[in-house]
Amino acid sequence: MAGSSRRLPLLPVLALAAVLFLIAPGVAEAAPELVFHVGGPRGWRVPEVGTNYGWWAMNNRFHVGDELYFKYTNDSVLVVDREAFDACNATEPLTTFADGATTFRLDRPGFFCFISGEPGHCEEGQRLIVRVMVHPAVAASPAPGPATSAQPDHGGSGGRPWPSGWPGAASGAATVPTGVAFAAAMAALVCFVLMLQ
Repeated sequence: MAGSSRRLPLLPVLALAAVLFLIAPGVAEAAPELVFHVGGPRGWRVPEVGTNYGWWAMNNRFHVGDELYFKYTNDSVLVVDREAFDACNATEPLTTFADGATTFRLDRPGFFCFISGEPGHCEEGQRLIVRVMVHPAVAASPAPGPATSAQPDHGGSGGRPWPSGWPGAASGAATVPTGVAFAAAMAALVCFVLMLQ
């Protein structure tokens, strides 16, 4: 009897350690960072008639840590506030990029506004506003490689499905990554075995 009373406090500690050990690797896989190629293979330029970057942005989900990749020639990317975005005002940008291949890291939740620095391009539709999500949803692992689209208005899921009920959401519930499901099953098994002792 004395031996069993000493083992009882150890069981919850072992169970907790097993749960943390098994679940931690799966949680790290829940929301990988992605690189979104703005404009797909066409790159950052005035969109064709009937297309726009707004539709592309609405069909992708962006999270803190993701990156936008702008590929362009004889142009620039200006990060602006919402007022300058709405007015296509390029006179006082927050940040200016003109290297032809800009990678911009989404480092906080909220909205980011981008316009072209070339005169007239913003008015012709070369502007983009993205919303960075506060909390990443547990979703299926994305396909390898960057999230791209052939045209600015056709972006697909961007590697992450929308939560059900949101505009652009596909029908069906989001799935749990296999690493998390496996870890949960193993934790339950370990807890059951430990309780039998």
